[in-house]
Amino acid sequence: LPLVQPVAHEVPAQLVACGSEYVPYNKAVWRHSPAADAPPWSGALRTLHGLRFFSTLLGVATLCGAYTLARRLHLGGLFVTMAVGAVAFNPQFLLLAAGVNNDNVVIPLATWGLVVAYDQWRLPPARWRPFATWGLVVAYDQWRLPPARWRPFLLGLVCGASALSKLSGLGLLGVAALALLLRWVQRRSTLRRTVTEGAAICGTAVALISPWLLRNLRLYGDLTALGPMLAKVGLRATGLDWGEVRLLVLSYWGQLPCSFYPRGIYWPYLILTVGGVVGIALSWRRFRQPRKVLLAICAGWLAVISAAWVHWTSTTPAPGGRLLFPAIAAVSILCSVGWHAARPRWDAVWGALLPVWALVALVAGPVTIYLPPPTYSPTPTPRATQPVAFGDAVALVGHTVALRTDHVACLLSSRAHCGPVLDVALDWQALGPIDGDLTLVIQLVSAAPGSTDLRLNYNYWPGRGNLRTSVWPEDRIIRDRYHLPLPPYDGPTQAWDVSVAFTEPHTGVRLPVRTAVTSLGEAAVLARIRVPDNEPAAPAWANPSTPVSFDGRLALVDAAVIRTGSPWQVKLLWEGRARTDQDFVTFVHAYSPRGELIATGDGPPMDGAFPTSDWVPGDRVLSTHSLVIPLEAIVAYVGVGMYDGNTGERATTSFGGRPLADDTVVIWAREP
Repeated sequence: LPLVQPVAHEVPAQLVACGSEYVPYNKAVWRHSPAADAPPWSGALRTLHGLRFFSTLLGVATLCGAYTLARRLHLGGLFVTMAVGAVAFNPQFLLLAAGVNNDNVVIPLATWGLVVAYDQWRLPPARWRPFATWGLVVAYDQWRLPPARWRPFLLGLVCGASALSKLSGLGLLGVAALALLLRWVQRRSTLRRTVTEGAAICGTAVALISPWLLRNLRLYGDLTALGPMLAKVGLRATGLDWGEVRLLVLSYWGQLPCSFYPRGIYWPYLILTVGGVVGIALSWRRFRQPRKVLLAICAGWLAVISAAWVHWTSTTPAPGGRLLFPAIAAVSILCSVGWHAARPRWDAVWGALLPVWALVALVAGPVTIYLPPPTYSPTPTPRATQPVAFGDAVALVGHTVALRTDHVACLLSSRAHCGPVLDVALDWQALGPIDGDLTLVIQLVSAAPGSTDLRLNYNYWPGRGNLRTSVWPEDRIIRDRYHLPLPPYDGPTQAWDVSVAFTEPHTGVRLPVRTAVTSLGEAAVLARIRVPDNEPAAPAWANPSTPVSFDGRLALVDAAVIRTGSPWQVKLLWEGRARTDQDFVTFVHAYSPRGELIATGDGPPMDGAFPTSDWVPGDRVLSTHSLVIPLEAIVAYVGVGMYDGNTGERATTSFGGRPLADDTVVIWAREP
C-alpha cells in the first residue's frame, strides 16, 4: 500500500461494499488520479511498475512450463494450444500476473517442478532444433540434462525454491516421491537407487530452506513463522462450509477486488472443468502408461495443493482461488486431456474460445462495476414535473422507480438478482460547485407512519460509487441508475416508501429537502411499492364468524381476541380477493351488554405498513389491534369492520352471502 499512496487515495471504509453480493456497486477501495499515474514514472511508482513487469515475466515462465508439460504427452492436433490457453487465458491468472504477489514466484516454480518430476520418471527423447524460437522451453527440451545422478538435485532445488516462495510449495516433495515410487513399482529402478535419489531431493530442498527456518526460529520461536502471522490475521471461529468451496471454484477462474464477475462469465470455465474430469474418467483405460503417469503426477499435485488450501482455510478464512494456482498447469493438463480424449476437434474449439472469453471477462467485469454514469444536456424536458432540491447543492430533476425480478439477470449476473430488485433511475443536476463528496442515501422505509424500519439501506457515493459530487459538471444532467437486489428478509409482505437523501461526508447530517413551494424534511419520498416477502401462516383460531367478505374485495378469514392481560389484543387475518384503490381503516369496537361503545382500537391494517390499495389477490395480512378496557366495564362482544379512510363510509359486509347488521362482524361474545 505505501507504494500507491502518492497517486491514490483510500476510499472511506463505510463507502466500500466489499464482499456484499446484494450491493453490486462501490467496490473500489482506492481512487486514482490518472494524471499522476501516467508515465514517465519515478520513485516508488517506478519500482511498483518494475515489479509488475517482473511478475509478467514470471507469468511467461509459467506458460513455458505448461507448454513443456503438455508436449510431454505427445498428443496431436491443437492439444498443446488448448492446454496452454487454459492457463494463459484464465482471467484470474492474468490479473495476478499483472500484480505484485509471491504467488507469481511459486506458480512457475511449481509448474517446472512438475516437468522435472515427470522427467525424473522418464525423460523424453532429445531432439536438436537449432533455429527454434521458444527460448526457455527449447533450451530445456534440447539441453542434454545432467547425468541421472544430478537430476534429483535439480528437483530438490526446485522444491526448495518453491517452499521459500510459499510454504505450500514444499508439497512438491510429495510429487517427487510419487514419481520415484511409480518408477520403482514399475521396476524401472532399484530400491537402493530410489531411496538414494529421494534422499538427494529432500536433502537439497532442506539445505536450501534451512537458513530461512533457522531465522524464523531465532526471531519468532516458530520454524515457519505461521504462528506470529496467524496472531495478526486472526483465526476463524467457524468450520469450513461448502459455500467457501463454491467461492474457491469461482475465484479460481476470476475475481475482481471485493466482487465477482457476472455469473454468466463462469459458465464456459465450469463446463471446461467438469467436461475434462468426465473425459478422463471415461477414457482412462485407453491411455498409455506414460500418459497415465503424467496425469497421476498432475492429479497428485492438485490433491496436495487442495489439501493445503483446506488446512489453511480451516485455520483462517482464505477462500481465494489463487491459492490453487501452484497447480494451474496440472488443472490445465487434466481438463485438456479429458476433452481431447472425448474428441480431438474440441482442442480447436477451446483454443479459439478461451482468448475471446477472457477478453469478454476482463472487459465486462470492470465495466459493470466501475463505469461512471452517463450525462446529457439539460435541454430535453425532464421527466419530473417539479425538481426537488437537496440543500443548495443538488437538484433531482427526474426519476423512475420500479420493483422487478429479472430472470435474465438471475442467470447471467448474480443469484442475488433471482429475487426482487429495486430499479431506480435518478436524474441529478448540480446547482453549483459542490464542496466535498456527499453520500447518496437510497432507502426502503416502512410505509407505517413514524416507522424507521428499513428493507434496504444504500449509503454510498453517487454514480454507483464512481462519480463523486465534488467533480460533478454544472452544465450536465447525470443519469444515475441502480439495480439493487433486496437482501433476505424475514418479515411479512408490506408496502415500503422509496426515499432518497444526501448526507454531509464528515458529520453525517442530511441536507434539507424542498421543492419550490414546500419543505420535504430530510428525505424525498419517490414512490410507494409493495415488496413480496413472507405470507403469515394460517392460524388455528377457527373463528366461527369467519370468513367475512368486505365489498367483495377483501375478506376477514380468521380472528381471535386475546383477553389475558391489559389491553386486550385483537388479531385479524385478512386476505385480498380483488384490487381496490381505497385505503380502508379497520374499526375494532368493544360493546357493553346494553350496546354501548366501551373501547375502540381503530387503525389501518399493520398500523399503516400495508394499505389496502397495495393488496393484490391472494395477499394475506395479519394485523393486531389493542383494546384498553376500563376496569369497571363489562364487555359483551367485540365487533370488527372496515371504512374508507377518506370518506368514513363503511365497507359492505356479508357472511355466507348474507349482509351483516351495521356492516359489523362480531368476532367474540361473552357467554350468557
